[in-house]
Amino acid sequence: MALRAFLSTLRRRLASEAGFAVPTVMLMTVAGMGIASVGVMASIDGQGGVVRDQGSKTALAVAESGAEQALLHYNRDTPPCTPVLEGEWCGPVAGLAVNGGAVSYWARETDGEACDVVDVGECVEIVSVGTLDGVTRRVNVFASSLESDGSSSGGPFVSAGVLSLEDMVLDSNSKIHTGVATNGNIELKSNAQQCGLASVGVGKELNKGPNAGYHSDSKCTVAASEYAQKELTLPLVTEGDVPEENDNSRFFALDTASGKKAEACWDGFDADGDSSKKCGTRELRVEGNSTVVMTGSVYSFCKLTLRSNSALYVPEGEQVTIYFDSPENCGYSSGVEQLDLDSNSRITSAGADALDVVMLFVGSDSLETNIRLNSNTSVNGPCEQNFVIYAPRSHVELDSNSKFCGAIAGKSVHLDSNAEVWNANGSEDFDWSGEEFPPTTAHYEPYRFVECSAVVADPPDTGC
Repeated sequence: MALRAFLSTLRRRLASEAGFAVPTVMLMTVAGMGIASVGVMASIDGQGGVVRDQGSKTALAVAESGAEQALLHYNRDTPPCTPVLEGEWCGPVAGLAVNGGAVSYWARETDGEACDVVDVGECVEIVSVGTLDGVTRRVNVFASSLESDGSSSGGPFVSAGVLSLEDMVLDSNSKIHTGVATNGNIELKSNAQQCGLASVGVGKELNKGPNAGYHSDSKCTVAASEYAQKELTLPLVTEGDVPEENDNSRFFALDTASGKKAEACWDGFDADGDSSKKCGTRELRVEGNSTVVMTGSVYSFCKLTLRSNSALYVPEGEQVTIYFDSPENCGYSSGVEQLDLDSNSRITSAGADALDVVMLFVGSDSLETNIRLNSNTSVNGPCEQNFVIYAPRSHVELDSNSKFCGAIAGKSVHLDSNAEVWNANGSEDFDWSGEEFPPTTAHYEPYRFVECSAVVADPPDTGC
């Protein structure tokens, strides 16, 4: 009986489903975790790939930044390193950091043939290495002062008529009727109007105040919102032998004065030949309704001052270039105004070419120099003739209803009180590569970019 009862109980337990729920659930959980883990591992692998890709791209950007720094040195006439032999590689220039990444680069200056441009002109080749988070990339950049067809890369005014290395400020109803470019910000204040496409420095902005306007056309009719961001460099002015070889001796025999001759003063003497304290060495000062006619080609000034309805006139067929020497060579202190036009004074050229009158300012790295047009001054405006001011080390100020028609390049530019600037026809032809101006440091523009296959090589461009 006991055996029969045991067997009966065993059969009932074996036939029952009680107790199977727990292992079933456990088996399903294990299976689900297995499937999920496949997705998790795939996701982890994918994220790792994204991280590696991002690191590679960032390292490439770091390497590019090194090449940009090297090129900026050349365009500022401060080469980053000096080779043992001309045309050979120099470097590495190391110890640089960009966004947390380490940068080093090699560079060399050579001719166009070596850089596969043309067999004349100048070029630079740069190899830059960037490393970030264990990822290293290497790039090879070529930059030339000539285009690929051997033509000039163009003067500073090719795409913009007003240039400023620092911030450009338009105040109080002022207007610019041409494209502008600056290495800083552009500030358009109360009712100011920028009528022409603009470019600001990398990471800089164009800011508009109350009722200010930004337009894509010179007539201020088409509203614009987009502007470029790029580096602006301006070669410095070099005089060559101009301080010794010039046409200064023409005052006031061949370059005559009319009106009140006693009000025209050059180099310590007035137009009557009498000694005058109104002007110093290489200073021209004209006032009192007087006019001076300039018929020479090249002049060397320290200062030009026009007052009280006076005028400087260049006849048709003449081309005049005036170099303004450095304040150190002229014995000036910081803050001097080397060009000062006021009280309805005027500079006029009878010709139609923008290069008929060109003013070039040497300036100084340590002493401030200024250019001021004020109080109804009119320089060839509105666009009856053309005129160029090139002063990469000087501040340019246009005040109180002054009108300027031409091209301006300055260390900084400020327009105030209804000042207005128009474009100059032909100003795009202004360049330092021509024979009419002594050469300065070449301005290099990148024309080819190559990513190299190897990380480290000797010579530096191996594998590029």
